[in-house]
Amino acid sequence: MKKRAHYSPSYRKHQEKGAIAIEFAALFLLFFTVLYAIISFTLPMLLTFTFKHLSAEGARAALRVDPSLNEQTYIELVSQQVTQAITSSWLPDNWYDGNCQNSNHTGLPWQQLPAQNGHPSFGYLAKEVITSNHSRYLLLVCIRRKYNRTGKKEERAIIPIIQIGEHSVSPLSGTDGNQILKGHTLIQL
Repeated sequence: MKKRAHYSPSYRKHQEKGAIAIEFAALFLLFFTVLYAIISFTLPMLLTFTFKHLSAEGARAALRVDPSLNEQTYIELVSQQVTQAITSSWLPDNWYDGNCQNSNHTGLPWQQLPAQNGHPSFGYLAKEVITSNHSRYLLLVCIRRKYNRTGKKEERAIIPIIQIGEHSVSPLSGTDGNQILKGHTLIQL
């Protein structure tokens, strides 16, 4: 009959501490991955919703400008109102950009709003002639940001996208190209 070895209580506690440390390391890695995934999924959504909200706010601000002004003054004041509505938001200046491409889906002659105070242009304005003595303006307000894994600093994701082998911890899995977060509003003035 073999005799079992008896270990001291301090030896057993030492073994238990090692097991607890290994369990903690494994669970912490899992917890950190889940937390990072939640943050990296919600930030692009938050930016997209914010861009949509700010473009609508910019369009609403443009409604305050009197359309009976001469055309050049009107365009300048609309641009000022749109820029002020967008730049007074909670977003840091390097988290958004204007200079969106106009898709010209209406067939009207669109002109880009002038840049204001070092900020880019945040939209396009088109004048639609209804009758010989009546016309109306259409305004397209647009805010965007490139959100890529690589590239220039202002085009990269705000929270770095972790790549593990072929898998990335991001909702924007194809972010080596030109992934763009965008919000736009088209309004009749």
